[in-house]
Amino acid sequence: MGENFDELVSNLSSFNVSNDENCAVSRFDLYKSKSTKADQESRRQKFLERQKNDRQKSLDVLRNIEEDSESQSPKKINPFKNQLMLSEWFQDAPGDLEENWICKLAPVGHRSLVVAHRGRTESYTKSGYRTDSFPSNLPGGSNSTRSSYTLLDAVWVEENQTFYVLDMICFKSHPINNSEAEFRFYWGQTKFSEDLPNIGTERRRNRYAMKWLPSITCTKSAMSSAVEQEHEYKVDGLLFYHKMGHYTAGSSPLVGWLKMDMLNSVLGLDLDLTSYTMDS
Repeated sequence: MGENFDELVSNLSSFNVSNDENCAVSRFDLYKSKSTKADQESRRQKFLERQKNDRQKSLDVLRNIEEDSESQSPKKINPFKNQLMLSEWFQDAPGDLEENWICKLAPVGHRSLVVAHRGRTESYTKSGYRTDSFPSNLPGGSNSTRSSYTLLDAVWVEENQTFYVLDMICFKSHPINNSEAEFRFYWGQTKFSEDLPNIGTERRRNRYAMKWLPSITCTKSAMSSAVEQEHEYKVDGLLFYHKMGHYTAGSSPLVGWLKMDMLNSVLGLDLDLTSYTMDS
């Protein structure tokens, strides 16, 4: 897609769990922005209000990009740098956790911005370094779909040769970063199950498996059940998304994070987390 595709990437409001681009989440990221529970809740409300005011501006930017998607002008700025949405660690469980939040189990792995365009699929670190280029069944990721583009927020687990997808930013040239998290997750799950039925397996034209990570309701029973199940990957922690939050670049108070050994103390769960405590 050219300059305007890269501009789309650089202007998207985005998300990241980790301060260390080589792992899913780091302890430093959890504690670097310590604040009181009241401060965190205040920033959440301001963030939600700012979303309303910025919605039309962001859409105008994306509309201008779409109008000139084939421009090939040279770039001096890496458009893939710092585009993942950053989480904040939960100081305490929000009072509206069950009503207004969704969570996901995050694998231990390498955080990646997955970009399918011009007939190839590329993965980038948080700092914008390209780690791989390969064919995939994503729209834009092969010659048969090169006219469109797709952006995903994922965790690369090398042991499984799999990208586990946390969030969808754009699908088939339709940006949804300004949609609420609840819709993005529904849309992503739908597209992966209906439009991309074979993307969860490795094939010659789909070099790496890509799997959508399911959403979990934030009740104690649902979270406990999800954690206690067996998983094909090592679980790093729980990511929490405010249902109304947009996908924005950089740190967002509308995305929370807890390591596995923090779940009982912060959420009041009653889980056997001995193995996770030993790992940490």
